[in-house]
Amino acid sequence: MPKAELADETLAAVVAAAGLEVPDSREAWEWRLQCALPWPVYDGYRQRRDECFAAAKDANDVVRVAAAEDQFFAFAGAHPNLCRLFAAGRLGYYAAVLPKVAARLRRAPPARILDLGSFAGVTTLYLGAAFPNSQVVGVERHPGAVAVAEAARARSGLGNVSFACADFTAFDDGAFDAVVSLQAMPAYLIPWLPSERPEDYSRGAHLEAAMGLPAAPVQAVARAVAAVRRLMASGGRAVLHERAAGLPRALLFQHLLARAGLNVTDRCWADWYSVSQRDVVQSFPLIEATAVDGPVPSYEPAMTALYALAGWPDLTGLPVSCGVTFSGFHAHAAFAALPGPRDEMCLRAGLPDGRRLHGYFGVAGGNWAYVYRCDTHDERMMTVGARGITPALFRAGLDELGRLSAAGQLASCDPPLDKFRYHLGKRFKV
Repeated sequence: MPKAELADETLAAVVAAAGLEVPDSREAWEWRLQCALPWPVYDGYRQRRDECFAAAKDANDVVRVAAAEDQFFAFAGAHPNLCRLFAAGRLGYYAAVLPKVAARLRRAPPARILDLGSFAGVTTLYLGAAFPNSQVVGVERHPGAVAVAEAARARSGLGNVSFACADFTAFDDGAFDAVVSLQAMPAYLIPWLPSERPEDYSRGAHLEAAMGLPAAPVQAVARAVAAVRRLMASGGRAVLHERAAGLPRALLFQHLLARAGLNVTDRCWADWYSVSQRDVVQSFPLIEATAVDGPVPSYEPAMTALYALAGWPDLTGLPVSCGVTFSGFHAHAAFAALPGPRDEMCLRAGLPDGRRLHGYFGVAGGNWAYVYRCDTHDERMMTVGARGITPALFRAGLDELGRLSAAGQLASCDPPLDKFRYHLGKRFKV
């Protein structure tokens, strides 16, 4: 990891106090692990790491994922050198996320801060240094990791930081003005659920059915969120960076926050590269939420407001032969922002894997031609451009549907694809 990633002076001071060495690369970090650890410890680390990676490949086997991660962190916390080296491998993560966490807390510096899952104490010490007038408590379930964190605190000289070997239940209601959780909640247990309609993101009855099962994995996330709300004083804030990968899980996580009385006020995406984890760039949403005593707005309108494009995209000057393509939520927001009146036709299809797909072909405001494709797996794609591209745009959309049909990917079409193609051409003269 480049030294520049520790340009944050507060983090650099914490790293020095914790006795962590910044790795230059994954290879250098792995070599340090092999040299610094006895072989049985290094071998045990590799076995548990590989089990975490193997479990993560099957996102549906959430029980295995949770068990593998718990065993990994218990093992890492039990060996001080491994605990410190693992924390050093996550410095890329801390460098990317901690400044964003501090920026949100500085808007109204809290008097009492709880850091959930403090492990080796890097986050807790960072918050203690960034907010010297605040009392910061780090809570961690593994005693070996707490001992490593306590040693780092002693070297740092921070008198406003303390650590507790405990869990959510160790603190009184409303004990903290702010709660910070960086991948401490089991957000990966949030199930994948289809949307009720291809055009929107509402899970509605699907989510209520999952929440109604006492043994459902999502209940563990709901309990963690409820505990965070219980620990927060009225008007307190939570800053959460959890493994709610993908928009479907992010939506459901926000819904769980709303159910617990936490109103999301800000979110951004935090990308990082961590040498101790998968050798790729990762990204999860960083969420700030406020504890409220009354009802929280429905999660879907709130999510829409946070994700929405800032007005209709400016397409002026775009060559008449070109279009602009949006994907994901931007496609959803762009379709919703199309000017009226609209003249469109819709093809509805069922897919072999149970998805429902809708394809919209139309002209908006008399000036813009568009093709919007969406399904209940939250896959969305929209292309829009000047009306002059209508023939080419519609043909490309129909050709793609034709390829899906030829490959047996369209189990049913309403109306049939050939009939839809005929009437579309007749209506729009293409």
